[in-house]
Amino acid sequence: MYFQIALSILILYAQAKEENDLHVVFDKNSKQFFDKNEISMIFFYTPQCGHCERFQPEVEKAAKQLKEEGFVFAKVDGHNHKDIAKQFEVNGFPSVILSQEHGKKYKKFEGPRTSDSVIMWMYEQLNPGTKELTTIQQIRDQISSSQLMFLYMAENQEDRGYKRYKDYSHAYGNLEFYHTFIENVQQELGFGPTDSLVAYKKYDKSPVVYQPKQIKVADLKAFIETNWFQRLQEYNEDVAKKIFKQDRSTLILLVDETQMKDRNAHDALKSISLDHPHEDHLLFIKCSVTNQLFPELQKQIGDFTGTPALFGLQKYGVYKYKFNSAFTKQNIDQFILDFKNGKAQKHYKSQKLDNPNYSQHVEILTGNSYQKVINSPEDWVIFYYNSYDSEHLSLLPEFAEIAKLITQISKVKFAVADVTQNEFSDFSDPTDIYKIRLYKGNKNYAKFIQKVNKIQRERLISFIKEHSNYEFHDDSKGGHHDDL
Repeated sequence: MYFQIALSILILYAQAKEENDLHVVFDKNSKQFFDKNEISMIFFYTPQCGHCERFQPEVEKAAKQLKEEGFVFAKVDGHNHKDIAKQFEVNGFPSVILSQEHGKKYKKFEGPRTSDSVIMWMYEQLNPGTKELTTIQQIRDQISSSQLMFLYMAENQEDRGYKRYKDYSHAYGNLEFYHTFIENVQQELGFGPTDSLVAYKKYDKSPVVYQPKQIKVADLKAFIETNWFQRLQEYNEDVAKKIFKQDRSTLILLVDETQMKDRNAHDALKSISLDHPHEDHLLFIKCSVTNQLFPELQKQIGDFTGTPALFGLQKYGVYKYKFNSAFTKQNIDQFILDFKNGKAQKHYKSQKLDNPNYSQHVEILTGNSYQKVINSPEDWVIFYYNSYDSEHLSLLPEFAEIAKLITQISKVKFAVADVTQNEFSDFSDPTDIYKIRLYKGNKNYAKFIQKVNKIQRERLISFIKEHSNYEFHDDSKGGHHDDL
C-alpha cells in the first residue's frame, strides 16, 4: 500500500503542472513533457533575473492566446535545471525556444519582448506565409487552380498594410496567401484603385474585397476568418474531419458531373449557398462519384438510389436527413429550414451486405428493409449483431438452426441485422453483447434478455413461444423436432 502511495506521489510530481497557462517543466518530468508534445514553446528564466521578471507577463499573455489555438507553452528554471538549458543551448536569460519534433529540433526567439512578437515569430517558423506572384498570368492561373486564396496588391515592400498582411499570413498554415507588387494590378483585375486585399473563392460569384482603407490587425483577422471557407466546397480530407470529427452541420450533394440533371442540382445548391449567411457555420459540400474519397463517404451514408442526392448531416454524421423533392430553390430552402429545426426526414444507413444468405429460413435486413419488417403484422425474431465481433459471427449458424426448427412448427419469421453496416430506426442499444427482439406487429416487441455472447437454445425457444402470437405444433410427426 505504501508503495502504491509513493508511486502515485511520484507520478503526480512528474506531471507538468500549469502556472498562468505555462507548464512547469523540470528535470524529472522533462522527458514525459517532450515525448507528449511534438511542438512547444519554452520560456527559460532564472529566479533572480530582473529582465526575466519583466518579460514573464508578456510570455504568460502569449501562452494564454496560444493555448486557445492548441499550442503548449512551458517554463523552465534554467538555474536549477541546467541539463534542460544545456539541451537547448541556452546560455543567457531570459530565452524563448521553439521546440519541434519532441525537442530534437529547436530555434531561439530573437525580437522585441512582447506577446505579439513572440506569437508572430512562432508562426513565422511554422508556416511559410505569403508568396509573391510576379505576372498577371501567374495571378490568373493561381485564381483558377485555388479553392480559396487571399491576394494583397501593394505598391512595394514598404507598404504598411502589406507588412501587417505578411506577418499575419504566418498564422494560418492551411490557407493560401499571395501578394503582388505589379503596377496598376487593380485595374488589370477589375478592382478600384484603393482596393488592396481580396479573397477569391472558387464557387462564389465574385471576389470579396477588404473594405477598410487602412489595414488594422483586428480587421484583418476578422476578414480572413469570415472568408476562410467558400460556401460550396469540394469534399476532401479536411472537410471529412470537420464533419465527422468536429461536429459541423453539413449539407452534402452527391453528383455525377457527366449528367445534366446533376449539374443543374449543383447550380441550384451553389446559388442558395451564396445567399446563405456565413455566421451559422453550415457547410455546403459537393462530392462527385469520381472523387477518390467517395467510397468512404458512401460507407458513412449508406446506399442511396442514384444521383443527384442531397443529405444533411449532424452530430458527427450520426444524424442523417435525406432530401426527397425536386431540385428547385424553393424545395432546397425548405429542406434547409427543416434540417436546422430537426424536422427533415431522417435517413438510415442501408448497406447491401456481401455475405450470402446462409439460411433460407433467415432474412438479412438492411436499413431500408428493416422498416417493412417492424411495421409488418407478422411475428419476427431479429438477431442484432456486430459484424466486427468474432463472437457475434460465431453465433449466426446456431441462430439459423433455431430458425429452421421454429419455422417448421410455426409461422414465426427470422432475420439478422448487422448494426455496423446499417442504421435501424428504433435500435440504439450497445452491441457489446448481441441483442434479440421479437416483433409482434405494429412495432411492438419483446426483448430477449441475456448477459453473455452465447445463445441459450432452450431459453430462446421458450421466449419465442411465450411472446409470439402464433401457435406452435410441437406434436408434428417425425423425430426431427426432439430438440424442441
